Amino acid sequence: MRKFIMIWRLILVFLPAGLVRLLTPGNEFSRGNPIDVKARALGRLANFIRVPGVMPVPAESRAQMRRLVQKFDARGPELTRVEDLTLKGADGPVAARLYADAAPEQPALVYFHGGGYIQGDLETHDDLCRKLAKLSGFAVISVEYRLAPEHPYPAGLNDARTAFADIVARADGLGLDPGRIGAGGDSAGGCFAAVLANSHGLKPAFQVLIYPALDSRLQSNSIMELAQAYIIPLDRIEWYRTNYLGENRDYSDPSISPLLADDFAGIPQTFILSGGFDPLLDEAKDYADKLQAAGVAVTYCNFPGQIHGFLNLTRVIPEGEAAIGKISDWMRGLYSNS
Repeated sequence: MRKFIMIWRLILVFLPAGLVRLLTPGNEFSRGNPIDVKARALGRLANFIRVPGVMPVPAESRAQMRRLVQKFDARGPELTRVEDLTLKGADGPVAARLYADAAPEQPALVYFHGGGYIQGDLETHDDLCRKLAKLSGFAVISVEYRLAPEHPYPAGLNDARTAFADIVARADGLGLDPGRIGAGGDSAGGCFAAVLANSHGLKPAFQVLIYPALDSRLQSNSIMELAQAYIIPLDRIEWYRTNYLGENRDYSDPSISPLLADDFAGIPQTFILSGGFDPLLDEAKDYADKLQAAGVAVTYCNFPGQIHGFLNLTRVIPEGEAAIGKISDWMRGLYSNS
């Protein structure tokens, strides 16, 4: 019986939205907004597969994320240039991949993948980076920083800092414009980008934050309201935090909670994207509000029916492609008159 239910839920994930709505009447709401019917179908499948309250070991969690993206993300486009690189990390070399589809002297986005600080790699975000490069006309450089728990805080963050500085230093040789290199990422990677954007050293020219993790205290209203959320319920977020930070950490430290920084005035122009059924919703919106109050040029875009991770699930959640288009349009507009 369980196998039959799983097959049925898998079929629903791939059916057209209208048919899914017909076959599974009723809906779920958050703050008055209905969930996207395809996001709901995928979320219910994920919940059915997971054992409630049981966390996998990190190696299995990494394999699960790879399988999820392989099955449910639409393939990215071919590009004229896809190159594997080796960059400087904080304690040794780190892998990276450059995506480009235009002439040299390009602006670039240095991208830090998500995955709760313990999972994700160049392959899980290959399709997303290809799409961003193709649609924006920017080069995109994806960085594979070290993962917790084998390499807990601040290893991954320090790798992100060092790799970003290495890319800027090597910009000419990579065919990039050193004055137009930004930083971005999703979820945990968004945290790294936000820390870089408010650092005292080398800063990115712009930042792109996709459902970023910005407040490790886990006390926001959306965290509480969506404690049983699809993809990242509260118990899983807490598990990520423990693996990355350990116990008894000062969660108000701006290097792990960039929302709590004292000053936002020097942050570069910013694009922030969130989902209405994502527990990280409020920290993304609060960060946008703080930037705006500090005089930073910020564009905030919320998809009210969406779940965490939907930009990596575009084969079954079409709104993920629309979100990538929004980001790419914003990036393209940054230097359209230069």
